[in-house]
Amino acid sequence: MSNLLQAILALVVCLAACQGVIRLAPRLGLMDIPGGRRQHKGPIPRVGGLALLLTLVGLHAVAGSRSPYTPLEVGAVATMGILGFLDDRMDLRARWKATLGLAVAIILAAGATFHLVAQGLQAFEILGITFPPLPGITFALLVLLFWCIPHGFNLIDGANGLAIGFALVTLGSLAITGAVHPMLMGGLAALLLLNWPKARLFLGDCGSLSIGLLLVISGLKALAMPRPNHLLWLFAYPIVDVLTVVVIRLLLRKPVSVGDRNHLHFQIKDRWPALANSAVPYLLLLAAMCASEIYLAGPWLVIPVAGLAALLTTSAYFVVLKTRPVPAEAASLPQAGPVTSPVPSAKPEKQTAWAKNLTVFQWLVAFFLVTRR
Repeated sequence: MSNLLQAILALVVCLAACQGVIRLAPRLGLMDIPGGRRQHKGPIPRVGGLALLLTLVGLHAVAGSRSPYTPLEVGAVATMGILGFLDDRMDLRARWKATLGLAVAIILAAGATFHLVAQGLQAFEILGITFPPLPGITFALLVLLFWCIPHGFNLIDGANGLAIGFALVTLGSLAITGAVHPMLMGGLAALLLLNWPKARLFLGDCGSLSIGLLLVISGLKALAMPRPNHLLWLFAYPIVDVLTVVVIRLLLRKPVSVGDRNHLHFQIKDRWPALANSAVPYLLLLAAMCASEIYLAGPWLVIPVAGLAALLTTSAYFVVLKTRPVPAEAASLPQAGPVTSPVPSAKPEKQTAWAKNLTVFQWLVAFFLVTRR
């Protein structure tokens, strides 16, 4: 069966599976209730990931096609899916998700390191730093990759079409290099139809954690050697988004593990309501521009460079905006409604300096990435 037919089949089957799980969502306790950071209207089923996993398992079982993933990788994705399902059902603590996700990452990294050693481990370069062919170093970096990227993908799943769209951008970029995943792309296309622009369902953590891990595994298989830098370009958007949130929380002296609306998609919508509908297309465009580094060459590399520069500039702008001190006159005025400006810490001058230094640092990182390619 051709790749196109596989994608169409997955799309149709996933649409049918979505209709079934949407009806079961209230009984399973998988409804996303508005409140706090969740500003959608009315309860929405968070069963998209569950429908996608059922589709992929069913199609591979019926068609008897060979999976592009090893049994260990399939088990890891299933484990992350179960972890996400439990979180959707019971709202697990962040520490539990992080700990269990780390355990999965360690197991996957051990298997991948063993495979690379068996093939003959070679020295590799990341961000201009050459790492010797030592299993311990490779294992540590793989643990970081398998642990951070799925959770980063989970964190960008806060706007209709954003996470699913990024997954399609990632898989489309890999397809250009020859690594095609038609069933996964077809299933994601079905979810996008039901999630954007108006959401009839959400991915849920079951979907975001498992799909995030699938993207990492797919990218690693296609790009890891001999140039692992490609992976940084492929996942540039979730990496920058998470770093933006972490830096803001640290500068404001807030717990890193507590959720807020400091993600790029939230900030665009909150700061520029007139551009709210453009937030997702804008961020996906930048993600696609960054990911194009894996298949472009020569003068065309200006495209990923421009995408990364725009992404870093957007990040730096919001970091400075969120961490700048509130003027004394503005702070003394009575507030007519909820206070939306961040409360300055005891050392606002130091925060501002940190924010300015961060802007310079991000531009230096962008320049470093480009010049060391």
